[in-house]
Amino acid sequence: MKPRCRLDFRLRHGSSAVVFPRTGRNLPHFPPHVCQAVFHAMSKTKSFGIELLVSLVCFCAASQADDAQARFDSAQYTNGALHLHITNAHGSRYVIQTSSNLADWTALATNSVSQTTFVENAANFPSRFYRLSSLAGVGSIQTVWIVMMENTDWSTFPDNSDAPYINSLLPRFAHAENYRSFNHPSLPNYITLEAGDNLGLNDGSWLPGSAHSQSTTDHLTTYLKNKGISWKAYSENLPGDGTILPLFDGPGYSLDHNPFVYFYDVTGNPPATNSSYGIAHLRPLETEFARDLTNSNVASYNFIVPNDYDQGEKLAPPLNNRVRQADTWLAREIPVIMASRAYTNGGVIFILWDEGVSSANNPSGLIVVSSLARAGYSNSVGYTHASMVRTVQEIFGLSPWLRQAATASNLSDLFTVYP
Repeated sequence: MKPRCRLDFRLRHGSSAVVFPRTGRNLPHFPPHVCQAVFHAMSKTKSFGIELLVSLVCFCAASQADDAQARFDSAQYTNGALHLHITNAHGSRYVIQTSSNLADWTALATNSVSQTTFVENAANFPSRFYRLSSLAGVGSIQTVWIVMMENTDWSTFPDNSDAPYINSLLPRFAHAENYRSFNHPSLPNYITLEAGDNLGLNDGSWLPGSAHSQSTTDHLTTYLKNKGISWKAYSENLPGDGTILPLFDGPGYSLDHNPFVYFYDVTGNPPATNSSYGIAHLRPLETEFARDLTNSNVASYNFIVPNDYDQGEKLAPPLNNRVRQADTWLAREIPVIMASRAYTNGGVIFILWDEGVSSANNPSGLIVVSSLARAGYSNSVGYTHASMVRTVQEIFGLSPWLRQAATASNLSDLFTVYP
């Protein structure tokens, strides 16, 4: 018997935290692809000062069933949708997104869940509910930005007066203090972030071509393409300003910071500067990034590469301070992302450094900027770039695992809701 679920919502004034009552039977491992539903009054009030009482009722074979409780954590009304943050009885956290447009809803008969469950508040409960016709579930994280910085040990940042913006993020969001690369120079780290392994590309001077380009289609952006999920990479100082696919270095632009040009399914075989697919996905940051954010023309997966100076790799006037240069760029650009609709509606920004500077084995660190991140939290879990790959695969449901991602730890500990 295939499980069927219905999610019913009721309103009550009072505390913001509610423990779900035992209203029926729940599958121990039932995925969060539950019915999307919401009280029709919510679309009229759009109020945060109310409490939602929610009951999840699953109908399934008795042999599969198990009594369970779940917890309603919080609700957010953003961009025309109500987001319900749920923790189920087994500790899994997820978000159910509902529509507030009554045109998308169909009326149900009078609610069949026993009123006695909520007898102490029965006077506050209307008896009619609305439910979406579609039963598709959605994850909590909708949009990802990976922001690449360069060549810095994590120990450089805490309480460093040259990094005021980075230090301002730490009490507001989550960070990992033991995130490492294990690779020198840059290229193998960038390739690992795309493929889950460096694929033997361990020399930063190598250019795309017959000796070094990869024919494999097992890498993140092709997984995304095959699943119909949008992606885009933005680079500062991109040669040609988006009119060609750059297969060479330029002023302030290092080709080995652009992993996508080492894959034939992006560049063509042989690699060509007129590859339409590559040109469409590798775009100039200065002229298009802020515009796309403002116009809500944002891909689901975004890979952001500042120029060599703004990444903190090379010295540049007037600051002539690599840490200060990187911090200044982050202070200018991260708030632009955070002001976008894509960020407020389930967005997460991963700020990471490709490698440590004194040793490839030194922790380079990671900051998770998101409303879904654990504020002020840090851990010492042994993460690597493969952990980043695994996390992106889990967020977007991409399989099979990409090489080292199969055994890497994900970044779920840094979130209140994951994925």
